[in-house]
Amino acid sequence: MTKKKILYLSYTGLMEPLGRSQILAYLLRLSNEYQFTIISFEKPEDLNNINDVRALKQECESYGINWQPKVYHHKPRLLATLWDLSALIYYTWSYSYSNRAQLIHCRSYIPAIAAWLVGKITKVPFIFDMRALWPEEMIDAGRLGRGSMIHRILVWLESRLLKDAAHVVSLTQAAVDYLQVQQPYLKNQNFSVITTCVDLDKFKLNTAVNKPKKLGTMGTVISGWYHLDWLFLSLKTQLERDRSSTFKIVTRDSEQTLREIARQYGIEPSILEIESSSSNDIASNIADIKAGLLYFTAGISKLGSAPTRMGEFLACGIPVIGNRGVGDMASLIEKYQVGLVIEDGSQKSIEQALDNLDELYQDKELSKRCRYAAEEYFSADKGAEKYRKVYKAITLLYKK
Repeated sequence: MTKKKILYLSYTGLMEPLGRSQILAYLLRLSNEYQFTIISFEKPEDLNNINDVRALKQECESYGINWQPKVYHHKPRLLATLWDLSALIYYTWSYSYSNRAQLIHCRSYIPAIAAWLVGKITKVPFIFDMRALWPEEMIDAGRLGRGSMIHRILVWLESRLLKDAAHVVSLTQAAVDYLQVQQPYLKNQNFSVITTCVDLDKFKLNTAVNKPKKLGTMGTVISGWYHLDWLFLSLKTQLERDRSSTFKIVTRDSEQTLREIARQYGIEPSILEIESSSSNDIASNIADIKAGLLYFTAGISKLGSAPTRMGEFLACGIPVIGNRGVGDMASLIEKYQVGLVIEDGSQKSIEQALDNLDELYQDKELSKRCRYAAEEYFSADKGAEKYRKVYKAITLLYKK
């Protein structure tokens, strides 16, 4: 059987943990049926790790994947992005015009813009795997002014990408619902919801008799997207309830900054573990956490967000406490009964959540229910199967 040729464009590096878990994890599973060429933009410091680059190249080649890493440019931001976009346009044209790509899979907006422009001439279809509502995220991050010239251009481009894509992939149903209300013509567009998935083989259900007692979280927390005040208020409140409590944060963020904030909340260094982790060690590093605290800023921009860490906690049988307004997180917690949802970061809401957590933890089926939710919703195998169906539908429709 001749494999269909797919060009995969990503502005996220394949050498980053996110690239491995959210790109390579799927493509390895699909490589038996499709021939992939991956154009990814890698941070210079990652490309300097020659041995790591060579190892990843060899891994890709063993699956018949042609990985072509390019250098990611960061500053000055606008000019750097335009430079990388021009490179994407060149490579997209090269692979499309030579018939080395029958379908282009675009991870996020910049790659999709390149495929859209080139496709006006080559007519090669593209998948807009939008990941999030990027213009809204830029506004919330303070990097873009609403109504500015650049904002209007991005919104116009977004509407064209959504309309002209052969298929649109969203991380959440909440984002799809929002887009179809804002742009009613999108009700005729082909959408699939494929969330950030987890390689469940790397995460084992914790069935230990002695349940862990630590509250904690993982991933980036020093950002405009995470409620650090809610996190440390929760730790402080738990400490007041039980003076023997301990806590854990698994992150690559500044330990010094986090400890300074902890001190302000009366949390001594001896009861707060802060450690970094590789993607291979994350399962063992979160195994002793009682519940994962997922406190993300809500708003339009977050309707398209699907925290990978939620799937990783659940895969280990660890319940979560999260807030509303962040993609499908709250509805998933309630649907599968795998944690608690808080309405805000008030003292009252946090106290109620911690009380309910103690009750929830008496449920002997809780850990199994968490794992089941991960298998049903966050499985990389199921995510890959959804992508397989999308690829098949498009290649049949656009068959030459």
